[in-house]
Amino acid sequence: MENKKQPRIRGRWVLVLALFALCLTAMPALAEDEPEGLMEVNLSPKPEPLAGDVEKGISHLFGVLEDPSEQLSVADIRPMLDFVVNVDADPKDIEPAKRFGGRGICLRRDVSTDLTRILKFFYNPDIPNYLLCPAVLRMSGWHKGSEFLSRSRGMWEELPGLTEDAPVVVRGREYEMTTPDSFAEAYYGYDLNRLMILVKFQGKNVLISVSQQDGKSDVGRKGAILDDTRWDYFYSGQEGLNRGMIGWMDTFTYASGSVQVFVEQDAAAPRSTVFLFKWLKAGWAGMNVVQRSHIYDGTLRYVRSFSKVVESPDLTPEYLAEGLKSILGMPEGRVDGLIQEYARNFEARFKDDPKLQDSDYAKVIRDGGYAEVLDDKARRSVLALEKLKSMLGMETLVTLGDETPQPVAQAPQAGTAPGPVAARTEEVAGREAVPGS
Repeated sequence: MENKKQPRIRGRWVLVLALFALCLTAMPALAEDEPEGLMEVNLSPKPEPLAGDVEKGISHLFGVLEDPSEQLSVADIRPMLDFVVNVDADPKDIEPAKRFGGRGICLRRDVSTDLTRILKFFYNPDIPNYLLCPAVLRMSGWHKGSEFLSRSRGMWEELPGLTEDAPVVVRGREYEMTTPDSFAEAYYGYDLNRLMILVKFQGKNVLISVSQQDGKSDVGRKGAILDDTRWDYFYSGQEGLNRGMIGWMDTFTYASGSVQVFVEQDAAAPRSTVFLFKWLKAGWAGMNVVQRSHIYDGTLRYVRSFSKVVESPDLTPEYLAEGLKSILGMPEGRVDGLIQEYARNFEARFKDDPKLQDSDYAKVIRDGGYAEVLDDKARRSVLALEKLKSMLGMETLVTLGDETPQPVAQAPQAGTAPGPVAARTEEVAGREAVPGS
């Protein structure tokens, strides 16, 4: 009797897995009034393979990352650098070889800034990475003991003496928590190892940043993208997916890796190229359901928010670093009061959003209850993000420098102009390295 039931049980699980894959991989075209960053991604169904000598360079970089005793060979990565620096066409329809159990993508964009400014923003111990790409990261931090934190000088100070024969190599270990992804609206926390390389190539200053996820992520939790252009997201704290019949499933990011290259094309103009090779394996029960379009959409969200920060004429790395200091030392009572204000304003702004009409979500935000879902690190990251928004002239949901709460403008309807700035922060917000989960 037991043997007769096994095929039927297996068949049911196959059906569940198929339903899961179908729900996650079906990406319908979105309406024209959807926020930028959530648009349908059109990639070729038959992408060209990445050249073998470029693949060899990428493999060498991951080998150096995984084994600190392996010496970096600039000769081995020269073909990869030549491809990144000199490719003219959009490489979105070139596919790197499969790595970490998942498929990969290539993305190339230019940003109007030099490498010094990028390094002072992105690889500065005083500025957390999640503030440089707030569309994809909710929290981040360097683990204690990272070589990156023990350096006596900033990486940007290495640029004047940079040569091709003597690259600067730095290592570190990080913790990251994502914002809700655009295909299942789940968010994840995980550790990763990072390798940073500064080198001169064809007379240009180049930064190579190699990362690899260290082990399986925390279980995915339900979230919602409320306004991707304003970096407004909802974090329920509840395990599962924001996807109807499969919302109960436990999902994970099993593995991921990236090679990101920043090339300073013209320091006087200024202009730099951002090139990203990215791989991701994520899903349920060990099954990968991530398509190339999902990865590409995530990288587009990343580069758009990154560009908005580093290209801002009103923001300098020094100003942002100085502006982040007081959150770190802010008394818990003050943090609690500000987050209660944030939770009330969040409810006023988004209570009628269709994505939050679910009874579980509505209960979370009702009567300012969202404050109870946010732990200390989440609360401080919220305040740091609100500070960044105010520095960029964006609308905020909390007033850090004025104890008198200001009214919150209601979310604009599609096709209308945004309302007036609800609150401008006057106090600074800071960071601390986020420990691992």
